[in-house]
Amino acid sequence: MYNILGEVCSLLIGFTFFIFIVSSYYLKEKRNLLFLMCSICIIFTAGSDILSCWGIENYRTVDPVLNEIISFCYFLGLGVLPFAFCLYFYATITSDKKLSWKFHGLLMSLFAVYLAVIILNFWTGWVFSFDPQIGYVRGPLKNITYVITVTMILLLEITVIRYRKTLSPRMFIVLVLYPIVSAFITMIQFFNEYWLMTGCSGSIVLILMYIAIQSDKIEIDYKTGLYTEQHLARTLKRKANNCKISLVSIENLEVIADKYGQTVLARVLYNLVRSFRLNIHGNYYRYGAKFILVSDKGSLADFEDEIFKAFERYNKNLAKEGTGINLDFLAATVCMPEDVDDYDEALVILNELSSRARSNGHTVLIHSDDEFMNSYKREKQILQILERELTFDSKQFQIFYQPIYSIKTGKFEYAEALSRLNNTELGNISPGEFIPIAEKHGLIGRLGMIVFEKVCDFISRNKELVNAVSVNFSVQQLTNPYISDFVLDTIRHNGIKPENIVIEITESTFIDDFEMICMRMEEIVKSKIVFYLDDFGTGFSNFANVIRLPFTTIKIDRSFVLMMEKDPQMYQFVRNLILTFKQAKRHILVEGVETKLQDDFVRRAGVDYIQGFLYSKPIPENEYIDVLKRQLLPR
Repeated sequence: MYNILGEVCSLLIGFTFFIFIVSSYYLKEKRNLLFLMCSICIIFTAGSDILSCWGIENYRTVDPVLNEIISFCYFLGLGVLPFAFCLYFYATITSDKKLSWKFHGLLMSLFAVYLAVIILNFWTGWVFSFDPQIGYVRGPLKNITYVITVTMILLLEITVIRYRKTLSPRMFIVLVLYPIVSAFITMIQFFNEYWLMTGCSGSIVLILMYIAIQSDKIEIDYKTGLYTEQHLARTLKRKANNCKISLVSIENLEVIADKYGQTVLARVLYNLVRSFRLNIHGNYYRYGAKFILVSDKGSLADFEDEIFKAFERYNKNLAKEGTGINLDFLAATVCMPEDVDDYDEALVILNELSSRARSNGHTVLIHSDDEFMNSYKREKQILQILERELTFDSKQFQIFYQPIYSIKTGKFEYAEALSRLNNTELGNISPGEFIPIAEKHGLIGRLGMIVFEKVCDFISRNKELVNAVSVNFSVQQLTNPYISDFVLDTIRHNGIKPENIVIEITESTFIDDFEMICMRMEEIVKSKIVFYLDDFGTGFSNFANVIRLPFTTIKIDRSFVLMMEKDPQMYQFVRNLILTFKQAKRHILVEGVETKLQDDFVRRAGVDYIQGFLYSKPIPENEYIDVLKRQLLPR
């Protein structure tokens, strides 16, 4: 008599997995097909074990040939089950083609030997036979199933140990537990034949494998086999005393995806990460379309050298396979705790390093050094100052005014408002430094609104002297759907006229959304505020746009002034350009005039307004008021 409860449970488990996999999995993927095959093998093995038990117990009434066939299926299942699991586990462990033929060759040889013995058993009775009087009889090779199974598992375990770096901790534990579970269940059945548990070892391991896969799916990106970003902060806390962090990106991902497709790209990335894990010690994490490598071994130079060699080695393998793919990469590295103390700052620095490398012509390897860290720390300090000082009442964030001279009246008709950040803990910070930082960190819109409010307040306090002030508007300001309301409300609040305000914009403003900017301009122009086109000639200018848009004045960039001074032909070109604009009823303002010779050139060219150091540098509001007062004095 036998107890078949374990096999019944295994049969139900295998059948449940079969139904679930067929209905849920994308079966074109190799690993999913092998997982399905494992569940089918459990059904086959447990089912044939139950039937063979029935045949053995009823050998007097069951046809001996049928009994032989049923028992043959049972023993076949005993060989197929570890064979299927080894195939599946190998596909999970690695896709190393060098080892693949060796592993699969040995596995197939073992299974072929076992299959030959089982088939020959019909004539030899080496494994089992049925005696008409006593029934089921075990043959001299009855333990071949144990020998073959143990050999297959040992082959698998050697592979597991070799490729342990490519596995998640859960998956490694499951694969190590497989022989232990199998051995334990085999021992129960070997020493106590009452319990039939052949399918139990497979079903239990399949359950463990499935749980590990589902658990890893929460924490691991299966396209690359990398831990998700949520684990990185915890790892950095553990390794904060001494580690190197590298942000690695594949720069030609889009090209590869377009040429070869997403499936090929996913396989390339998956194998790349496995290759890295085999060659570079560390922890790996997915970060968007990039991955992060954290290592506490060796020096920074050695670490970067390993990364370079890993890519070089992988690209050579791709070339040997004839894929035609070559990965262009960029790796940015920081060290803890020398450069950075926490996770968030590490990512900021890594992304900043990567951006600088790309802007400098795609450096393959880049790491933080003293020059970079000093620059980064200064930028961080300036950002903190901006966040603190971008308020209406700030004494450090000031507005200077550069008077603009009118050729027609011979006076300063109005001025351009220019931002200044003075008397801070870092001293005076130039606009060329703090404005790009404000743009980079999303503060340029806030900066522009504070400037506008301060200018309107200045005009309000000096209505009898100030005719108009021009204010530079950024793309962020003009794409704000509430900008028209803000401008008009601020003007009304300060009790000034729309005619007191001039808005300056560069033509680069239109690059991203021409129609929206045009619509905003038209809304604002209706209130009698005028627009100037700033920096004409800096590379973005389009004559058709200049004529089409409601600009009253065109500001010609200083670069034209310098060219006019050096090249007579350029002088004639600018003169004709000014004549063309005037025919289109546009006024011309030229900026950057610093010498008498330049002044003579622009006057003869026919400009209407002049702005430059020759006439006045940007000055504080009290000095500008003094300039306007002096203009009123009789000569």
